[in-house]
Amino acid sequence: MQVTSSINQDDEKMSIPDRGNVFLSHAYHICQSEKIQDLLKLFRTRTAYYDMDKDWRFYRVLSHWDSKGLIECERESMDGWRKFNLIEALWVSVIQKLRHLHTSLEDIGRLKPKFFEMIDWECPISLAEYYALCAIFLEKPAFLVIAPLHSDFFFYQELQAALSAARFESCIIVHLNPILNKLLPKEGVKSKFPFAGGITYEQQEILEILANEDFDRITFRKEKGKLYRCDIEKGFAPDVSEHLLKQGHKNLAITTNIVDGRTTSRTRMIKKNLKGPTQ
Repeated sequence: MQVTSSINQDDEKMSIPDRGNVFLSHAYHICQSEKIQDLLKLFRTRTAYYDMDKDWRFYRVLSHWDSKGLIECERESMDGWRKFNLIEALWVSVIQKLRHLHTSLEDIGRLKPKFFEMIDWECPISLAEYYALCAIFLEKPAFLVIAPLHSDFFFYQELQAALSAARFESCIIVHLNPILNKLLPKEGVKSKFPFAGGITYEQQEILEILANEDFDRITFRKEKGKLYRCDIEKGFAPDVSEHLLKQGHKNLAITTNIVDGRTTSRTRMIKKNLKGPTQ
């Protein structure tokens, strides 16, 4: 999934995934695992398997990016092929995606340090390596998200939470799993998204009402098998006037509860007609 936007705005802040104790504990566990360290050695080995400039049409592009300091690689001679490790090859593929989206080389250059950033001095593994490991072996959907002032890696749940909270209004999202799948065809990198069942229009409307309305009790009413109205009931203290309770609302009733000649509370009932899918 890719969403294009400008990366030159100055008034937008990026949401950062939770990198607290649970994250660091998992990362430290990875660093201490001999099996995973052996895998990281393979990740970090610059091999001919990732000789990305054997295609002469791409050779000049790589040379230009290399001259700009945008890529990391190994080269035996000025005329020799460039050799990349897995993460370096992943970064080259990300650059290709960003260039297809008309991202400038200057902006890409500012993203590079984040891509290769180490998690912690005591945990010698980069963020890119951590997210790639989880994508390859746990099939966790991993993304690189670029917003105007910041970039970061996200798992699907992290990204979903950030988007639902409107932490950034415009961004570029690069799904890393399909790229890793092309780089590792034998492993067959997949994306295991959490199950998401479809909901009906009526169910969506109910969820929106529950999320947006202030209520003590809601009664949904049906006619001929279809929802047509909900009654939203809310109690208030006696010092809240009827005039105030009526503001901004239509089709409502207010009940004033009186005990020993004194107002003890007020209850407002709003009768909200449901739109239905055709309205």
